[in-house]
Amino acid sequence: SRQPEVASKIQTAMIIAAALIEGVALFAVVVALIAK
Repeated sequence: SRQPEVASKIQTAMIIAAALIEGVALFAVVVALIAK
């Protein structure tokens, strides 16, 4: 049984996870630049 609302929640969670990973990566780059 395919449930659109569940798929939507999963997609939203994936987008949030991707945004968090991107934010952490960007933060790491900024810290590395400042640390030099």
